[in-house]
Amino acid sequence: MLSRITRSGQLDSAAIALSALCMVHCAAGIWLVAGFASLSGLFLSPWVHEIGFVLAAIMAALALGHGLRRHGARLPLAIGVVGIGAMLAAMTVPHGGAFEYSLTLVGVATLSIAHLLNYRAARQR
Repeated sequence: MLSRITRSGQLDSAAIALSALCMVHCAAGIWLVAGFASLSGLFLSPWVHEIGFVLAAIMAALALGHGLRRHGARLPLAIGVVGIGAMLAAMTVPHGGAFEYSLTLVGVATLSIAHLLNYRAARQR
């Protein structure tokens, strides 16, 4: 079943959608802090980031790892590791700061590029 899902590109597509959702979450979080301080506490809670990171790491490991075995292209996996690393680094800096936001967006964008490259490599095979 995993092979069918990764071969069809569904897992890469879902991972790219999760990355987009993360970017919206980060941007909306800033807006919520400015406009709705009472709601932002829940929205910007660290557990939301931890769950998102775990989901992203699992999806990346499955999709990019399977992609490497299937099409042999190492670049998507290497770029994905950099993206996951940036996201993990963002979780180690003070929560809510510009540095955390920047690291998260760089990590999410980098991981999205990795999934896109993985998707394309699977289609070229």
